Amino acid sequence: MLALTRSYPAKTQGFTLIELMVVIALIAIIAGLAAPDFQRMIARQKLNVTASDLLVSVMQARGEAIKNNRQAIVQPLVSTDWSRGWRVYVDMNNDKAYTEGTDTLITTVREADSSVLQYQVARNTTVGNLIGFDASGFVLGADAGRVVFSSNILGTSYRKGVVISRTGRGRICTYSAPSSGTDQCAGASE
Repeated sequence: MLALTRSYPAKTQGFTLIELMVVIALIAIIAGLAAPDFQRMIARQKLNVTASDLLVSVMQARGEAIKNNRQAIVQPLVSTDWSRGWRVYVDMNNDKAYTEGTDTLITTVREADSSVLQYQVARNTTVGNLIGFDASGFVLGADAGRVVFSSNILGTSYRKGVVISRTGRGRICTYSAPSSGTDQCAGASE
């Protein structure tokens, strides 16, 4: 009998174990270098979300005050800590305090992420710790206000907040490093 033998060309299929280990080691090194920046990016994003939520609530309260021809209030859920959440309501009895069944609740915003803390609140002290609007959409009291949140991740402090002008308009403010001199959240209220 004649034996048929076939010769196959030498082909390289797949990876060797050493090649695979080198690639995994490179991925681990790159991930290790990127992790701190990723954590900082997440911290900045959480601050942006919290400040944006407060600005939306401020604009919503101002709109409700004008629409209902009554004062509307944005007030922290826990006495003076805005990072613990807040509620927006139409103050039907003008007592500047939420009364269930009497006042009209517009929305409640939940507590911010645990990495977001309240940094600073500057408000007209005659009104108290709230942001309120009269029936014309102007801020209650004579002064503007400011609520600033902060986060400290990996030794880097980030600050973002909302500034409300006397006319009732709100805007986001950003804290930059002191060396840049562009701290929009500091100084006198508008």
